[in-house]
Amino acid sequence: MNGSAQKIADSVLLLAVARVSMALSLPLLGLISYLGTAYLDSKFEATNQRVTAVEQKTEQVSKINDRLIAVETNQTASTSSREKFENATLARLDRVQDSIVGLSNAVAALTATVQAMAEQKPPRPP
Repeated sequence: MNGSAQKIADSVLLLAVARVSMALSLPLLGLISYLGTAYLDSKFEATNQRVTAVEQKTEQVSKINDRLIAVETNQTASTSSREKFENATLARLDRVQDSIVGLSNAVAALTATVQAMAEQKPPRPP
């Protein structure tokens, strides 16, 4: 009889454990699901923040690219303008240099003429 009492006690204990585990399994699964969902939500939120940051950086890069294009365009226009100015200035300097040479020749001719006239006139008495 001792064996049958033992079987009954084991059976009752096993039945109690089985019922407790069945009763706690659904709340435990709910808790695990809740914690898993919360973990995934936090990961998704972190990913969304990173995506937002990348989008903002992309907008900044776009603005910087536009500014760079504007600077390069201005630089090209400035280079062209500077080259035109330099060419015009060099042309003017060449004309000034030609004028100086012409004036120098005219002064030399006048000097020669004055010297020739001075040699042709008799010296004045003092």
